[in-house]
Amino acid sequence: MPQLFLGFEPLARADFPMLVGWLAEPHVASWWGTPLDQAGVETEFGRCIDGTDPTMVFVVTEGGAPVGLLQIYRLTDNPDYARAVGTDDAAGIDLLIGEPARCGAGLGPRMISRAAELIWENYPEVGGALAGPSVHNTRSHRAFEKAGFSPLRQVTVPGEEDDEMIYFRPRPTAG
Repeated sequence: MPQLFLGFEPLARADFPMLVGWLAEPHVASWWGTPLDQAGVETEFGRCIDGTDPTMVFVVTEGGAPVGLLQIYRLTDNPDYARAVGTDDAAGIDLLIGEPARCGAGLGPRMISRAAELIWENYPEVGGALAGPSVHNTRSHRAFEKAGFSPLRQVTVPGEEDDEMIYFRPRPTAG
């Protein structure tokens, strides 16, 4: 089966009902926490849409159909998190596959690889891409490794239920 094109569209308020549904999916809620209602999604993502939070948030589409959410951000814009993970010379990646039928089919590594490319394009000042999935989220660990990320260390992030395993991929050097 050929891989379908992945698209990345900026998150819009019209996407909020879909996002509420994705956050309520058991495979998402187990890692993203208590599902949010419409007001909670507005609180969490509205500032990103309005531009008052510099985090870039995208709805990921596969063959034109929405399948997930991706956000990238400079760690320097999140100093508490940068302090917890031990670096600010990177941009972070958070993602979810919202459609249960798309889990386990190779979509995660493809999303992560494209996220790294978006980081190189949008944040030329950072030395790498970083992610911190829960130490218990082995599916996410495998996806980051397949996308060329290496595990660095386990950290405790204040306010997070689980420790995180920090994965890093350095910016490619000109060849």
